[in-house]
Amino acid sequence: MKRVLGIFVPTRNAQRALKLLKEMKLKLEGFQLQRDAETVGIPLAYSPSPDDQRILNRELGSFRIHEAAFQPYPSSPANLRDAVRSTLPPNLTSQLPRSFDIIGDIAIIDPSHELENYFPEIGKGILQVNPHVRLVLRKSGDVVGKFRTRELRVVAGSGGTETIYREFHCQYHLDVSSVYFNPRLSHERWRVAQQVKANEVVVDMFAGVGPYSILIAKLQPHSRVYAVDINPSAIKYLKENILTNAVADRVIPLSGDANELSRSVLQNTAERVIMNLPSEAPHYMDAALHVLKSTGGLVHFYQFTQRDESLDSVKEQFRKSVEARKREVQSFNYGRVIREIAPNRVQVALDALIR
Repeated sequence: MKRVLGIFVPTRNAQRALKLLKEMKLKLEGFQLQRDAETVGIPLAYSPSPDDQRILNRELGSFRIHEAAFQPYPSSPANLRDAVRSTLPPNLTSQLPRSFDIIGDIAIIDPSHELENYFPEIGKGILQVNPHVRLVLRKSGDVVGKFRTRELRVVAGSGGTETIYREFHCQYHLDVSSVYFNPRLSHERWRVAQQVKANEVVVDMFAGVGPYSILIAKLQPHSRVYAVDINPSAIKYLKENILTNAVADRVIPLSGDANELSRSVLQNTAERVIMNLPSEAPHYMDAALHVLKSTGGLVHFYQFTQRDESLDSVKEQFRKSVEARKREVQSFNYGRVIREIAPNRVQVALDALIR
């Protein structure tokens, strides 16, 4: 509590008084109102001048001005470090995650093992700093298996692991515990989607819940996108998201392994292929080239590599892989490191024109 100057008015005049004091810039922000059975106390930023007093007398009639104890509103911490400063040993604050993923109303953190005894406090701090987040999870393992999922454990908050994520006017329903989704690739998805031209056929070989496929269909309504995934949960949400985003006439979901589908329904189909499976993409080169039309097209290729490996080296490996399959890289239209995934490990993106 803090003693500041306040104006006390009958309860029936409280709303009128609040509006008037804000217009006169007399109300002191950051403090709660005082209330009893008959009056409401409003904290004042400064003592009213004689002119202010005349306006108050005319507009409010009955009121009293005197010093009183007002309760400050609790201040929200500016960042996670501020939120946990009182509960975390000073030597561990440097170990706090500098960033974390927020997918819909769920935050996913990857804190160091040194912080294990303080996960609940860190989770509560994230909820404080991010009021729209209702659940905080922590990564308990790597993305593994053909369904590309990882174990997640609850740190703080409530509710299930299903959420709705919005990106570039698209809406995606998903369950973070049963599908792979990376919000950090949003600008990469936008970059690729903007390139698609009218009447192009695109094969999204590892579509997940559809962030590439659906965005492409939204931006280019005269395209056709085959969205492939082997994870039944991803296909379930993909189908739901296709309907939610009204692109059912342009996005065709296909459940199954990209290797098998590339030799059947998708063979010689696409002018553009998206290979967003950086941990395994080199093993799917046969599939990508089977899907690509015999006349050629563009491949968006993603791969994890060591930070000290040059981009030229990655391009050369890709070129050799294509040539070993009797195709040719006409040009690399794009190539760069798009994100760091570990201290010495990065993700590379290549756009390769194949003929």
